[in-house]
Amino acid sequence: MKLHGIGLGAALAVSQLFHVSGKSMSPTINKEGNDSILLLDKISSWFGMYSPKVNDVVVFTKPGMKQKSVVKRVKAISGETVVTKNGTVVIVKPGHFWAVGDNQACSVDSNDYGQVPLQALIGRCLLVLPLNLCYLKRYIGLL
Repeated sequence: MKLHGIGLGAALAVSQLFHVSGKSMSPTINKEGNDSILLLDKISSWFGMYSPKVNDVVVFTKPGMKQKSVVKRVKAISGETVVTKNGTVVIVKPGHFWAVGDNQACSVDSNDYGQVPLQALIGRCLLVLPLNLCYLKRYIGLL
């Protein structure tokens, strides 16, 4: 039994639960307008063991807003070319990535604030939990 507790403690030390609201990643995240909880792998990005890959869902600090974290899908990585939603061609600089929301109609993303530096990366999404936020607050007390 103690081993499970140690394993859970270790898992929580290297991962993070991240609350997601909004529609920019719908339908992948927040289906039917419900909030979601993401389980993030943080340790890999802390120690440089992870570099974003195209189609990864990641959480990062929004450029220019250090207190605002967002979740988006990686569309292009260093050295790749991307066409923005207004038709501009951009080559992603070394040490950066281009991230967009799955629901382009309501996403504020790299099309608006540009390339994201790797230093802004918080973690990669491992699991999406489409849970009711009221349930979490009342019964689990996670948030």
